[in-house]
Amino acid sequence: MTNINQTTMKKIVFSATGFLLFTAIGMAQPTIALSAEEMARAQQQRQSSNSITTQGFTMPSASPKVITTQQFSTSYIELEYSRPSMKGRKIFGEMIPFGKPWRTGANAITKITFGEEVMFGGQPVKPGTYALYTIPNKDSWTVFLNTNYKSSGLNDIKPENDIAKVEVKVNHTKPCETFTIEVNDITSTGAFLNIAWENTQVSVPIRANNKERILAHLERELKGTNPPYRDAAFYYEEIGHNLEDALKYADKVLETNPKAFWIYSLKARIYNKMGNKKQALKNAQTAAEMTKGTGYEQEYAKKVEEYR
Repeated sequence: MTNINQTTMKKIVFSATGFLLFTAIGMAQPTIALSAEEMARAQQQRQSSNSITTQGFTMPSASPKVITTQQFSTSYIELEYSRPSMKGRKIFGEMIPFGKPWRTGANAITKITFGEEVMFGGQPVKPGTYALYTIPNKDSWTVFLNTNYKSSGLNDIKPENDIAKVEVKVNHTKPCETFTIEVNDITSTGAFLNIAWENTQVSVPIRANNKERILAHLERELKGTNPPYRDAAFYYEEIGHNLEDALKYADKVLETNPKAFWIYSLKARIYNKMGNKKQALKNAQTAAEMTKGTGYEQEYAKKVEEYR
């Protein structure tokens, strides 16, 4: 048997002790970091997962859950809800009665999270997570946001906790088999929350008053070490702000990337807003010339015709 000298033995003991200490600390950290409520929730999720999932296999759900995060304005809108399907049933007016509160989905209450303050149907809503529920009627719906987003249904949803109440008209659409909530028609300042099922769709306008916040951000960053010339040029053109500066920032982008044909197209839009049709056409033609032989050729050729 090979002899182990005293120095080597000390190294082995020290390494083993360090490993055990590191392991003990690592095992202890989750207990310290998680609250009792969080630990209980995690245990419940594990038990639920174990009951339906084995080695990546999940049984189909009658109303599958979805969580979607949509980039919007300077942050995001997140939706969490369950999606039942029609399955040959008559939905509104029968399975979902008119004039009564509905959790707007299946299983638990539907949740919506705003990453910044917005106007929800014209009503101010602060950043945070809310329960979304509705009262469907034949020609209009009432859409509510409630602070009790931890509710499992409607039993503990109290009207005094509603922070928004919006009346919206019903639009009759082509059949929608599976219940759907989406954020659509998105611009830099607005969007619509669309709720659709069966032959019914309702839409709630969402607006972000972000202009001053974005301009302040760009002004600050333009003075920094990595100025966002591209972002500033595009945003200034979009809102018609400081168009002379927008041109300067566009040219700054072209200095580092002369092949950026989309920047020439941007310059065409800027000149067009400034009333300089000649320069607008010239830059549109430059962009079109640079895209010849690419998948963008037809698209940019059409842009030239817009300025003729």
